[in-house]
Amino acid sequence: DMGSQKLLLIVVGVIVIAFMIYAGFNLGADYMENANRDQVISSLYDLGLIAQQHFKKEASQGGGSGTYTGWTIPTQFKTTQAGTFREVVRTDRVDLSADGTVMGRNGTTNVRVTARVNEDGIQITIIN
Repeated sequence: DMGSQKLLLIVVGVIVIAFMIYAGFNLGADYMENANRDQVISSLYDLGLIAQQHFKKEASQGGGSGTYTGWTIPTQFKTTQAGTFREVVRTDRVDLSADGTVMGRNGTTNVRVTARVNEDGIQITIIN
C-alpha cells in the first residue's frame, strides 16, 4: 500500500544520504592526507636546499667547505604546521625525516616522508 511505499522511500533516502556523507568524509580525509604529504615533501626539499648551501659555503663563511658537518635544521623549521622534522648529519650526506600532522595511508600512523641530501641532489621517499 501507499504507506509502505513512502516508508521504503524514506529508508532508501536515508541510506543514500548516509552513504554520501560517508563518501564525502573519505574524500575530505584523502584531501587532507595528500595536502599534508605535499607540505612535508616541499619542506623537506627546502631543508635539503639549505643543507646543500651549507655544503657549498666556505668554512670562513660558516659553511661546511664540502661537507655537511655542523649543519642542523634551523630551529624554526624543526616543528611547523606541516609536521616535525629531524636530521642525521654525516660528512657526505644528510638524512632527513618528517612526520606529518595527518593520518597516513596505512591508517595507523601519520604521514611520513624521508629525504636523502647529498652532492647528487635530494631524494624524497614516501614512507606513509
